[in-house]
Amino acid sequence: MSVTRGEFLKSLGKSLPGMVLGSGAVAMQKLFTKIAAAGGEPGSPVMKPLPEPRTYPKPAAMEIITCSSAARPQIALTFDDGPTPGVTERILDELKQRGAQATFFMIGQRILAAPDLARRVVAEGHEVGNHTYTHPKLTGLPPLRAEEEIQKTQDVIHDVLGLQPAWFRPPYGDFRGNLAPLVTRRGMRVVMGNVDPADWSQPGEDKIIEVITRDARPGAIAICHDMHAQTANAVGRVLDNLIAAGLTPVTLSALLAR
Repeated sequence: MSVTRGEFLKSLGKSLPGMVLGSGAVAMQKLFTKIAAAGGEPGSPVMKPLPEPRTYPKPAAMEIITCSSAARPQIALTFDDGPTPGVTERILDELKQRGAQATFFMIGQRILAAPDLARRVVAEGHEVGNHTYTHPKLTGLPPLRAEEEIQKTQDVIHDVLGLQPAWFRPPYGDFRGNLAPLVTRRGMRVVMGNVDPADWSQPGEDKIIEVITRDARPGAIAICHDMHAQTANAVGRVLDNLIAAGLTPVTLSALLAR
């Protein structure tokens, strides 16, 4: 529909007298409706309808991985808080003896304290993830300090091991959505787990073995720590039990097919 300038003014003149108290709002609304619908003469439009407002998709929520949904008979053993001289070597020996692989979430300052041990982890085919520089609760830090904890460890892993980690695990499992960009823009994903023997509390070797063996399933991710002798003492029997159950211990990247 097009409306000439004369027709528009004539319509305007008819509408204005009706704009009195009570009926004014209705008349004004009718007038605006006519104006919005009018395209005007070619080259001289009266008024064009406003464009539809643009809509943008909401950003996806940060994915926190706890296990794999794949049906493959695999399990990921992960070890936090190392490398720890006297403990990590023993775990590596047990893994090597059985041809098993694991993922080690390392603390930046501990890599610097034991760089050769960290290099051995990589040389024997295991994977390294980022576990911050000093192991703080990230949600209790100012954003810049939290970012520094993550980035310093990225730099250490790159400089000492020549790697770019694919995985991040927050200390104490302490993580909120507002921290997600600090991880994702560095090309990492957040991994927790669904098998937790709480070996950090040193519950005893038998308890560690019992919990992991009982809760192990295809696609499971076990959260262990290469901090204490109890874990090192238990790893051999844990591995034997997993293998006997038909589960192959692999890295996170193998388990999650990345």
